[in-house]
Amino acid sequence: MKSRDKFNNGVVPSRSNFLNNKIVVVDGLIGGGKGLISAIIGALPKVEMWVHSPKIEQICAMHSLGHTSTEGAEVLIKNWVDEEIVNLSIMRNINCRPSDMTSVFRDARPFRYLKRIFAKIGDASVQRIIDEQSVLNLVTHANSAHSLPLFNALSERLVYIRITRCPMSEYMLNHLAKWSQRWGNDIRSGMILHKIKNTNNELSDEVPFFMLHDEDRYLNASPIERAILMLNEWQTRGDTVIDNLKKSSNATIIEVPYEKFVFEPRSYINQIAVALETEVDQVTRKVMKKQKVPRASLTDAPRFKAYRRVGWKPPKEHLTVLEEFDVTRKKYCNNIPVESMQLLNKITEEYINRYNLLNS
Repeated sequence: MKSRDKFNNGVVPSRSNFLNNKIVVVDGLIGGGKGLISAIIGALPKVEMWVHSPKIEQICAMHSLGHTSTEGAEVLIKNWVDEEIVNLSIMRNINCRPSDMTSVFRDARPFRYLKRIFAKIGDASVQRIIDEQSVLNLVTHANSAHSLPLFNALSERLVYIRITRCPMSEYMLNHLAKWSQRWGNDIRSGMILHKIKNTNNELSDEVPFFMLHDEDRYLNASPIERAILMLNEWQTRGDTVIDNLKKSSNATIIEVPYEKFVFEPRSYINQIAVALETEVDQVTRKVMKKQKVPRASLTDAPRFKAYRRVGWKPPKEHLTVLEEFDVTRKKYCNNIPVESMQLLNKITEEYINRYNLLNS
């Protein structure tokens, strides 16, 4: 990490903590189940509707690259969190498109937001924020490996939910492969990229910031191979960072393996509810039913159009967890290089062992 003087000549930026309410951040892979668990968490009493937070991902990335100081990243995160709390309280920047997964009309308790349209603003809205002690519900994409500024900024206020999913997932591999082709080519992508010089010493190809240590291998890979490389990076480095934070941070960290959650969701939701100082109620149970958990198999899901758009297909039969992994393995074993298949098998075995899936 670059020295403090590199950024600010020794002047340390700061931001007061105005609130002490809990903040839940759900982090996970693309196609890993964040929308599922965030919708259910948002159905807990006192918890706000879930909001994607790309700014937190981006500042964590910039900090990881050494482009901003630790103190600077923490101040920005504190500012943005307070800004988001205020925005939700006064209905600023709220998504009202009925078809979107993040729409206020998809929230489990939409009438609370309709009431806020007519509520007083100014000092009255600030006092309401303090009195209600609502839980901010944020979502980040695969940020665990770079999340230190987030933990430092929020400390004991933070309840960090890391939802993981086995790399041996056809749906997730395809979903991530498609996303890798959008980075740098789609205005909606917030991924921090770096341009790499080609053989003519010209800046041309773009690489995700977290793959800079292995850019040649990444650039020469097919979309599916790139998906495997990224899964290896996110899982391996993420495991290390989260394990260290469990020892050093005052935040609450709850790891939720997708393969266990979809079959036995209640124990995880109860644990999260306790951490957020709330409890499961009838509304929460209703949303769990709508999200179709517990499920009959890993590939089972509600028939949402949003899931179909990204490649999900209703299962023809309900397979066990290991049977699902085997189907994916057979699909790719003869279609990708041996080295990539070996890496996929390696990180799959590590994942199974970490979450004890064979004894589930």
